[in-house]
Amino acid sequence: MIKGLLLLAIIVLGLLVAPLWSGNTGYVLIAMGHYTIETSLVVAGALLAILLLAIWLLKIIVRRILAGQLWTRQWAEKRRERKAIQNLRAALGAWFHRDYETTARLAEKSKNHHPDPQLAFALAGAAYGELNAPEDQRRILTEARLAGLDDESLEILQLLSTSSAEEALDLAQDLLKKGHFTPAVLRAIAEQLARFGHWDTLRGLLPKLEDTRALTKSRLHKFTRLCFQSYFRSTTHGEGLEKSWKGLSRHQRRHPAIRIAYIEVLVSKGHLAIASKVAARGLERNQLNVAEILALAPEQWASDELMQEWVAKQVKSQPEQPDILLLYAASRFASKEYELAERALRETLALRPDQYAYRLYGETLLAAGKHEQALQAFRKASGHR
Repeated sequence: MIKGLLLLAIIVLGLLVAPLWSGNTGYVLIAMGHYTIETSLVVAGALLAILLLAIWLLKIIVRRILAGQLWTRQWAEKRRERKAIQNLRAALGAWFHRDYETTARLAEKSKNHHPDPQLAFALAGAAYGELNAPEDQRRILTEARLAGLDDESLEILQLLSTSSAEEALDLAQDLLKKGHFTPAVLRAIAEQLARFGHWDTLRGLLPKLEDTRALTKSRLHKFTRLCFQSYFRSTTHGEGLEKSWKGLSRHQRRHPAIRIAYIEVLVSKGHLAIASKVAARGLERNQLNVAEILALAPEQWASDELMQEWVAKQVKSQPEQPDILLLYAASRFASKEYELAERALRETLALRPDQYAYRLYGETLLAAGKHEQALQAFRKASGHR
C-alpha cells in the first residue's frame, strides 16, 4: 500500500516538475461532446493528486468504519460469552444448593452463547429432571439434538428422562452400538432397562456389567435374579422349565442369583419337590444365602430329605444362628414334625424375635392343636402384645 502511494506520488511530481524544468508548462485538453476543458499540466496534476488523496482518505474511513463494526460485534460476542459462563457457574452453584429451578433458568440462559453449550444443555436437562418436568426436559434435549450436539452425556440424560418403554429400549440399543462400555453408560442403560422390564436385553448385558463393575454387588445380584426370573417364567410347563435350567452353563447354574431365581419360579409354579432339591444342593455348595431361602416361605416346600440333613448339620455346628434355626423349623414344619419345629422356633425367638418367626410359630402351634398359644403368637407377629 505504502509503496503504491510513493510510486503514484513520484509520477505526479514528474508530471508537474518536468515541464517547469523545460520552461514549458504544457496544457491538457479534455473534449466531451460540444464541451471542452483546457487547463495547464500543473493544474491537472494537482487535481489528479487531490483526487487520489481523496480516494485514499475515503478508503481509510470506510475501513475504519467496517473495522469498528467488526470490533463492536466481537466485543458484544465476548461480552455475551462471559455472561453465559457466569450464568453457568451460577447454575452449578444453585445445583449444589439443590435450587433446581434457578439451575434450569440460568443454564437455559447460557446455552446459546457458552463456549461449550453441551454443558448448559446437560445441566438444564438434569435440573428439569429433578423438578419432575419431563416436558421441559424433553424440549431442552430436543433443542440439543437440533443444534447438532450428540454428546454421550446428553444421550444418557435423555435415556434416564424418557417415560416411554420403547424409546428407552431404542436409546439403550443406540448407546450399546457405539461400543462405549464405560461404567457410567452401562449403569444408566441397566437401570432404565430394568425400570421398563426389558429383561431379555438386560440379561445379555449382565457379563459386561460384571466385568466393568458398573453396579454394586447387591444391585447386580438383584438385576441378575430378575432377569432370570423372567427367563424361567417364559416357560409354561415343567419339562420346559427343567430344559431351560439345564440349558444354562455350569457357571450360570452355580450363580447364586440365577439359582435363587430358578427356585422362586419352581415354587411359584408348584414344583415344590424340585425346588427343595435345588435349594438343598445350592446350600450344600455354599451357593445360596439362607436369608433368601427364608424369604420364599420354605415351610411350604422345604421337605426334601437332602435339605433336612443339611439344615440339621448346620444346627449342630451353629446352634445360635437364628436364620439356620428358622430354616430348620421351616423344614420340620413342611415335614409335619411340629414338635421339632416348635422347639427350634422357641430357640429362635429367644435369640431374635421377628415377625416371620412369630408367624411360623403361630402356624406350628395351630397345626399342633395349641390354639390359645397360637393366637398369642399371631398377635405378636402382627405387632400386638
